[in-house]
Amino acid sequence: MSAPKRRRRTAKKKTTEGTSYVLGPIPDDAFGSASDAPPPRSLEAPPLTIDLRFEYLIRNPDLYATALEALPPREEGQVGRPPVYPSYIYFVFLCAISVFGSARSTAAHLARPLWWDPIRRAIHDFIDPEEAAALPPTGPTRSQWNYFFQRHLKAAGDAVRDISRGKWIEQAVAQGMLAVNPRGSWIYPAREQVLHGDATVATPPSDHTMLEEPDKKTGEIRRHRVDPDAHHTTEGGGRPVYGNKFLSIAVRAANIPHSRVILALESVRHKARKHDPHREDEGKAAVRLVKKILTKAPGVRAITYDKALRGVHRAPLIAEGLVVFTGQHSGLVPQPLQKHKCKEGRPDHDLYAAVGRVCERHITVEGETLYTPLPVRELEFRKGAQARFYQRLEITCPHGPHPVRIRVDETKEDREIDPSTKRNRFNRTEHLRQIAPETPAGRRLKGFRQDSESQHSRFDQSYPHERVPAYGAKAALLIYIGYAWVSNSVARITGRRTS
Repeated sequence: MSAPKRRRRTAKKKTTEGTSYVLGPIPDDAFGSASDAPPPRSLEAPPLTIDLRFEYLIRNPDLYATALEALPPREEGQVGRPPVYPSYIYFVFLCAISVFGSARSTAAHLARPLWWDPIRRAIHDFIDPEEAAALPPTGPTRSQWNYFFQRHLKAAGDAVRDISRGKWIEQAVAQGMLAVNPRGSWIYPAREQVLHGDATVATPPSDHTMLEEPDKKTGEIRRHRVDPDAHHTTEGGGRPVYGNKFLSIAVRAANIPHSRVILALESVRHKARKHDPHREDEGKAAVRLVKKILTKAPGVRAITYDKALRGVHRAPLIAEGLVVFTGQHSGLVPQPLQKHKCKEGRPDHDLYAAVGRVCERHITVEGETLYTPLPVRELEFRKGAQARFYQRLEITCPHGPHPVRIRVDETKEDREIDPSTKRNRFNRTEHLRQIAPETPAGRRLKGFRQDSESQHSRFDQSYPHERVPAYGAKAALLIYIGYAWVSNSVARITGRRTS
């Protein structure tokens, strides 16, 4: 016996412009029903000890392939202090910082045979036995690491980022994610076909913003180390934070603990454009990274993100054939879509875009404006030079239901410039969602995005006092790349399907 359906009450909405209206009940449709059972909880991930995380990292052959490609061996006659260790050893050191918490701790661990000998065995197996035998009896010191990091690794940061991204995408595909033949539908895509993305502000080692400042009691001038790229910004919920902002895109398999694979990382702008003209805004960077992922993983079906993606960002991703799910911004005024002719000369049906979905506009006997959401029967996909998505809806009418199809991607007419406003005639992807937010299907995709929050939290907790042990956005991004290699190396071993 099915559970009784709950009665839906209408809700009064008020936009930032002061226009109030009444929203009708959300119908049961292809996006789900209020009586649907919540999805089952995922399996709890078992804890991993430090030695296992370190072992999974150094036994990842892609790690050494990336290091050899991004950090080629030193050429003869090259100016500067010759490194004591091959470049790939310093790349392993970079990643190990996210296992041990800091460069000081990493150097102390690699000074012991217990941790250094497994690296030598990995070099023997994955690179060359003679190079492994020629390595010093202990790992790099902190001084040697700092020199190589500042002189060489930071200069190769872009190559490290790009090559790592390619290896991570290949790993996800090899593990059965982002497959070309997905198992889910457009409304309910399979978990491993859905990218999840978010940005986080990583706290630098110091909160100081001034190089010199007087002591309030003694007047003594004190010097501080200041992160040159950090800045104050506001996270979701209005919480002020200080640091550098980073964007990540990842994917994971359903019901498989430790299966998350980070696919792409980028440092993004969090200051005013005039103070930071070289980095992209979060939304623009997210679009660029997703498009790069699609070139190597065409099986992606959807991406879930927060409200940082607006209509201008969703439109190009939808045109690539993706379902783009984000929350709906409050304060958006309902926009007219079209009039649908009724039978037998009856009044037309006024269709509007409100709360992210197609609604019919009515005027109640009390003189209030009522928007009644129309039930969606199907989300249709049409492939062409640019992908097109339609919602197949049904208008309830006393003279019989009217089927109607509405585009939920940006059309050529939408892009035409309105001579009165000098803007596009209609920002369709801002006002309409492929999948309505406040529905079971929408809440399912929103739940997938929470994995990004977990990822950023684990990243912060990898370091003492949740402070990234590096100054500057470029250096901090390298630390995050090192963390991603650790996380993906764990997924490579423990996150595979057993069947």
